[in-house]
Amino acid sequence: MKQIFISYRAQALPRWREAFIDADIRLNFDSSTTFPEMPSEKSVVWLHVPPESEDLAKRIGNVRYMASGSPVVVLSNLPSEAEGLEVFAAGASGYCNALAIPELLRQVAAVVAQGGLWVGQDLVKRLFGGMSDHATPAVTAQTLAELSAREAQVAQAVARGATNKEIARALNITERTVKAHLSAIFEKLNVRDRLQLSLVVNGVESPSDQHNNIST
Repeated sequence: MKQIFISYRAQALPRWREAFIDADIRLNFDSSTTFPEMPSEKSVVWLHVPPESEDLAKRIGNVRYMASGSPVVVLSNLPSEAEGLEVFAAGASGYCNALAIPELLRQVAAVVAQGGLWVGQDLVKRLFGGMSDHATPAVTAQTLAELSAREAQVAQAVARGATNKEIARALNITERTVKAHLSAIFEKLNVRDRLQLSLVVNGVESPSDQHNNIST
């Protein structure tokens, strides 16, 4: 899949080319810039935004319009919870540090290319922790009733932002077993990734909502 980097800067960061040697890099982008020559095939579009951008949503909206159907990952010089929330509200599929190492950039690309979301572990913990404080017990209980006792434990841990390693240590099981439980949970609740699972467990969305949003 083609990788397109769009930046407000006049020069690209070398690690972008290190991550994707054939990347298409476009510079000096602002919220009014258009790129009529955007490729018709689906790509991963990386949008590098300036710090404390006041037109962040507009920048994301313009890129999503120009590259219709392609996931957009926002690259930030100083990632923050507030900016992350705005990024996903504007329809981005990923959010990470502009200085991320090439290996991580390739991981992000693989996730969003398959329809997943890349949030970043620190932001995940803050967001999921806040959601769990406001979860509706009845909704959570109804959702977990569809799972086995162990699967429910794993789902609740994920909803709090725990990593596979942390879950394995807490439940005294292997990370491989955690991954197996997650595969079963995703199938039973018809969710696609950890973020959607957390939304369901915390009562923000229902399993039926997820079913309607997932293509088959």
